[in-house]
Formats: sequence, structure tokens, C-alpha cells
Amino acid sequence: MAALVLDKCYLQAATWQTVCTLAEEHDLVMSGGLFHELLSGNPKGRAKVFSKLPRKDNPVHLVDNLTSLLRHEGQTHTPAGDILAHTLGLTFRFNDGLRSEDYALPPDAVEGVADNVAMTAALVESYVARTNELVDMFHRVTKGSDDARRNALAEIEEEIANPENVLAFYRTLSNPELPPADLLTSEWATLRFYQVGLLFSLHTIYRHRGPVPATLSPREFERLEHDIHDSVALILGTLSGALATDEKKLQRWFRLLRPDGLLIPSVQPRGTAAQAYHDKQD
Repeated sequence: MAALVLDKCYLQAATWQTVCTLAEEHDLVMSGGLFHELLSGNPKGRAKVFSKLPRKDNPVHLVDNLTSLLRHEGQTHTPAGDILAHTLGLTFRFNDGLRSEDYALPPDAVEGVADNVAMTAALVESYVARTNELVDMFHRVTKGSDDARRNALAEIEEEIANPENVLAFYRTLSNPELPPADLLTSEWATLRFYQVGLLFSLHTIYRHRGPVPATLSPREFERLEHDIHDSVALILGTLSGALATDEKKLQRWFRLLRPDGLLIPSVQPRGTAAQAYHDKQD
């Protein structure tokens, strides 16, 4: 079966029948960051999502993070290949208590959630630093009228969707641990990592009309946390060629990056709710 990457908004909106039907047709993939985010969410929302997942061994395949894919490419100078080869190699079943609003996480799970919160905070910090280094490159979305900025945003999105433009940026980086630029194609996690990262940084700069402030409000920090998790889902989705999301931004970018890919929202425009479809551009 082909791998299908799930994101949070899809799981929140889809019916359990749809999710279970998809599990019969695809290997469902979830990032480790999303798993911990679901654990740390409010009990009602947590129970709602876990009640939709298949009640069997390995209901989803967990990709702990992108490190294993990027490390493989940096060390071997070959593409990471099937993302299922980089999932956690263990047999597990979600605790039945996760489907209950009254369930209290055991101490080891609480510790794991805390570790993930700290790691995500560090990722947000590094993301802000990288993004602020790109303000000059994306200056077209920081000035002018709203219409001019929106037009520039769409134009730069198209530019980033072209791998050659991303490779031109990649060649300016001076990191000996990165694989050579001449090897990279759209099948490489390294290229998708930088491509998706540029898209998210572009939109963050557009939203702030420039650099991200040194002090983040709780609301902005939470928004950047969500961006971190969404970026992982989009990277994995572009690599697998299949993504289930209701996030409009992710849907648009997936179409740009994988026009041949399978895009699945929770509400289908035709057929049954469980029917996957290829979303075509007009």
C-alpha cells in the first residue's frame, strides 16, 4: 500500500469511517511531533482524534522526525527513499484510554510530551532565526500595497516550486554535512526540506511585513509551532506523494510541489466521504 501522510486538521475534521477506510487502502503516516501535540492537547480534542484511528496494531506509522531522512542523505549521498523505511520500527497499539476525556497520561508519557514541547520551542527559535535571514531575499512581500504584496507572494511561491531556484539558494549554503547540490532532485528529502522551509518563511515574512519580532506573543508562538508541525507533514507528503489535509495553504502548496500527487481533504467534492481524489487545477 502507498503511504498517506495525515495532518492534525484532517484528523480533527474527518469521520472515523473515512479514516478507517483510508487505513484499508493506505499506510497511514503521522509525524512524532503531531503525535505528541495530540497527547498534549485538551482531553476532549485528544479523545475525538484517537477515537477515529483504527483499533489495531500499528494503526499509523510514526516518523519520529525528519532527522533520519536527512542524516541518511548527508551520509550516503543517496535519496532517503520510501518514508516508511524511516518510521519507528516497533509494534504498538494506542492505549484505549486515549479515547476517553477522563484519561490521565502516565508519567512516562507526560515526560515525553514535556520533552517534545521543549524540542518544539527550540525548533521555533531556530526557525525564526532562519526566517529573519531571508527578509532581504523576500523583500517584495514586505513593501507596497496589499495587492502588490499578494501578487509578489504568489509569484515567489511559483518560483520556490521550481527545484532549480531552490538549488540555486542551496548552493549558497556552506555546510559540509549537506549532500552535493548536483545530486539533488525532487525525490530527495533534503531538497523538499529547503523548498518547504522557504515557503513557510516567505509567508511568515509576508505576515509580519518583515522580520519576526524578537519577543513573540503567546498567540504568535503557537502559530509558529503549528507551522513547524505543518511543514513536517508537507515535506513527508511531497516525498510520499499523498497528503490528507484540510489546511488550505498546505493544499495549495502540495499542488504546486506535487501536481501528480494525491490530495485528500476530509470533505470530498464528489462520491462517498471515503473516496480519495486528485484535486485538479482549473
